[in-house]
Amino acid sequence: MLDRYGRVVDYLKIAITDRCNLQCVYCKSADTKYRPDYINDTLSADDIKFLIKAFAENGIKKIKFVGGGGEPTLHPNLPDFIKCARDCGIRDISLTTNGTTLVRIAQKLKDSGLTSVNVSIDSLKQYKYHAVTRNGNLNEVLTGIDSCLRLGMKVKINCVAINDFNDNEIIDFIQISRRIPVDVRFIEFMPYGEAKAIYNRGHYDIKSVIEELPGIRKIENTDKGSIASYYKVKGSKGRIGVITPLACSFCNKCNKINVTADGMMRLCIHSKSEIDLKPYLNKPYLFNENIQKLIWIKPRHNDLIKRQFVKNDLKINK
Repeated sequence: MLDRYGRVVDYLKIAITDRCNLQCVYCKSADTKYRPDYINDTLSADDIKFLIKAFAENGIKKIKFVGGGGEPTLHPNLPDFIKCARDCGIRDISLTTNGTTLVRIAQKLKDSGLTSVNVSIDSLKQYKYHAVTRNGNLNEVLTGIDSCLRLGMKVKINCVAINDFNDNEIIDFIQISRRIPVDVRFIEFMPYGEAKAIYNRGHYDIKSVIEELPGIRKIENTDKGSIASYYKVKGSKGRIGVITPLACSFCNKCNKINVTADGMMRLCIHSKSEIDLKPYLNKPYLFNENIQKLIWIKPRHNDLIKRQFVKNDLKINK
């Protein structure tokens, strides 16, 4: 699929639930509650399979299952969704997860066709990890990562860089990439959701921190469509990545679209604009007739950086 700026859109991130078994302080409020049986009240398993098949037929080559504020491994049909993507000819199938359930289901996900896993870890100290997630067990996550590596899946560890929280653990995270073949990626702290309240004191320039460390060299990023800058320590088995959407825009090579757990399509993850896909569910001819028109209007640039500048100007003028 092409947009009006000539970008080939072939990467779908699809959220299958917004329920999570953790309540990270920058994502969920402490009083967030779900029904015990809640997974997704909007999209059925058949709806999600339809979207996978329909997007694959229209040129999607890569799918990542995400939570959209939730934990995708909580969805009981996740292995079926992965298998559906594989049966549709998609070979790059990944998952973003908090990792707490991986040790129990990694084999099943691998057998279904999962090729890579992104695991979110914001501290390597159990007491900090428990605090930021409000109830997480770091040992469960690390054991899950070991399970994925033994099964031959590619693993990336995503760490949100937060000032005065994990800024003194950067070297510890880098050491992981030296010992085992994983990519450790530091993600710029963003002013989203609950994080807005602590953004001013939590944000810092993680890219400069990494580049100023001794013994680290920048390397070419050979991952198609990836927005990370990659670095390597001599002799290391893995890579160090930095993702900075605020400090550096990657819009000119953006190949992604996002579908939320309530059936809305975002042509830019940093935009609040959404397109309702529910009228097209299980209507393949209608979907195929309209999807290219919808992709065509994908914005050239995100407005996240512009909104941040405006916000700072307002503070200065007060």
